[in-house]
Amino acid sequence: MKRYLIAVLISALVLPFSAGAQWYLFPGGRPAKDSTSVNVKTDSTAVSPVATDRDAADSTALTFSDSVAVVPVIRAALILPLKSTGTPNSNFLDFYCGALLAADELSSEGRKFQLDVYDSTVQLPYSYQLDSCNLIIGPVAPEDVERMLPRARGKYMVSPLDPKVAPYTELYNIVQAPSNWESQVDALIDWLAEDLCDGDVVVLLQSAEEADGEVTSRLTGRMSDREISYSITSSPTVQEEILDGNYRFVIASESDDFCSAAVREIALMNLRGGHNFVYSISRLRGVPDLEVESLHAAGARITASYFADAGNIEVRNFAEHYRKLFKAEPGQWAFQGYDLMTYFGRLAADYPDSWQEKLAETPWNGLQTDFRFDTAGKINSAVRRLQYNANNTITIVR
Repeated sequence: MKRYLIAVLISALVLPFSAGAQWYLFPGGRPAKDSTSVNVKTDSTAVSPVATDRDAADSTALTFSDSVAVVPVIRAALILPLKSTGTPNSNFLDFYCGALLAADELSSEGRKFQLDVYDSTVQLPYSYQLDSCNLIIGPVAPEDVERMLPRARGKYMVSPLDPKVAPYTELYNIVQAPSNWESQVDALIDWLAEDLCDGDVVVLLQSAEEADGEVTSRLTGRMSDREISYSITSSPTVQEEILDGNYRFVIASESDDFCSAAVREIALMNLRGGHNFVYSISRLRGVPDLEVESLHAAGARITASYFADAGNIEVRNFAEHYRKLFKAEPGQWAFQGYDLMTYFGRLAADYPDSWQEKLAETPWNGLQTDFRFDTAGKINSAVRRLQYNANNTITIVR
């Protein structure tokens, strides 16, 4: 609760100079005319939406700068499961804080933002509350996205975190912001193909019971497409022998125990003088009992949707700014909120009524997330290549 109050207080102090923010944490809230205020609703009594509420909201306000230039207000809705009526969800509060900083920065560039925040665990916004929105980020859960479809009235919604929303993009105006595991597999095999040298041997590691898994099927399919020859085994040590090249092990397993055992074996093989590399999608980074030292010793090459390089100057600047404002370390949720609001917010500001048409032609590298959209402009396929070095550093390979 302390961090929840800090977030509200800081936003109230920061935003009057640039961006506007309004919180719709309870049913019945509607936009205030003062777009620089932070409106924290405490009345949980539901109010049915009526036409006069929509008409009363001043959503066409203009801001005049010192040069008397007219700057239209870009209105963005952020729909997150904040759990404001109980113990607040700290992850989504971090996401909100990151988005807030992005909106403030965009406003400082001459763009005027009004950020309306809704708690999806209390009440999803009504149609009239979204009528004047240029950008809708959220909801998060697929079931909430489905419930929001009629309320959005054809407006595009950005799915911010859950790759399982991707199937909705085929039928509805939904943009999938996080790349999925299929994109990670495709990028991984492209990376493997680029790394291969004469004398190298590619080995697919999998347990016998996972031979027909969907990850394995996509991995083998992509290797066949790239004409990469490979063998299959369940134990890397059976391949331990002197080669003119390197062993390049591709892990195709959803078992934490199998993954951790395989990586440790390869790390030991390297410590004994072997020349081996491990290739995997990002789930390998989440194996709970796998030491990061083993990933480095095994020469891991991992494709991931999210990764913030602590050595990057822009990442360090953001972290410093975040710490000063919120008295806390920014995690991946804060970075994600910042990246999404920066990317989509800038597009919405430049193209208020057609930003979705610019996605395919507007790639961008964020602090933690990259954006590369397909030709339809609906699914992000960008991933980051993480190379684990023997000196315990991680390099983002472009």
